[in-house]
Amino acid sequence: MQSIFPLTKLANNKISPSTNHLSQLQNRIPTVSDKALINLVNGIQVNKDIIRYRKNRGFFGKLFDKLDGSNNKRKILLDGNIIAGQEALHNWVLELTDSLKVSQVALEVTQKSLLEARNAIRNQKQSLQVQEERFDQLVEQINIRINNIETRLRQLEIRVAANEDLDRIITAWAAGQTYHNLPWVIQVALLAREIFSSAVIIYELETGDTQRFRELLVNKIIATEKQLTSSFFGIGDLLDCSSTSMTEDDKELTASLLEIRSFSQQRLFDIPHLFIIGTTLELATLPQTAKPGQIAVSLCRNQIKYISRTSDAREFITAVVEETANDCLRIISGK
Repeated sequence: MQSIFPLTKLANNKISPSTNHLSQLQNRIPTVSDKALINLVNGIQVNKDIIRYRKNRGFFGKLFDKLDGSNNKRKILLDGNIIAGQEALHNWVLELTDSLKVSQVALEVTQKSLLEARNAIRNQKQSLQVQEERFDQLVEQINIRINNIETRLRQLEIRVAANEDLDRIITAWAAGQTYHNLPWVIQVALLAREIFSSAVIIYELETGDTQRFRELLVNKIIATEKQLTSSFFGIGDLLDCSSTSMTEDDKELTASLLEIRSFSQQRLFDIPHLFIIGTTLELATLPQTAKPGQIAVSLCRNQIKYISRTSDAREFITAVVEETANDCLRIISGK
């Protein structure tokens, strides 16, 4: 849009400073043209009317105007109208400029407030994310602690139950209420089977501790059983002597309880001492079978697993307890 204010030149052909300022103002604030145009048009119409009147006056009319001062009055009115229009334009431009400054300040303040609000929201969001992460970590730590407590509580429960079962079974055995009138070798095998069919095997299964109750059982047997010898002995001789002292009914009963015939070859490989005890009892039930213990040891060494022909009380009891516990653990774990 071209400027409505023609550049007014001074006598030395330089542009008037006011005209230059007004032109720059128009370029910076284009809406100045609209307001200025209205005011100037109104002033121009008045000025045109005055000038047209002066042109249409004849010689005598102009003479009378000079005589009575009408021409001078019209000139003063014309000049005053032009000055008033310029002042109105100047005041309006100043007002518009001040208004624009206020608007710019308001925009700056608003923009600053919006930026502060955005930063505050962003900081709050980051703070919430940090709190959420900390809360998740806290929940995870609490879950871990609760799980640990539950695990420890469960272990404590099954440990108490295992201790109670072990004490109950050992107490009944030591009091002669169970397995009485049987040789100590047979008593150890049946006692170990009973104990590792109780809560003791559940303890070993859930905790993985396969040492605590096995050592405890071995020590209790050695401390309680009065028939044990402290010297080495032949395993075959011990089993022959034990089977000879048993009644036929006890031989058949204990042989069926140990169930050696139903075991697989692999299972027998893991329980050689239980194999020779069960085989001895089975052979002892057959008529006219001499030295079933010696035969059982030879069968084990040749077909199952090599074992020593001699042992002492602790070594033999420990072997029977370990084999029985491992066999029960394998059964209950489904392996």
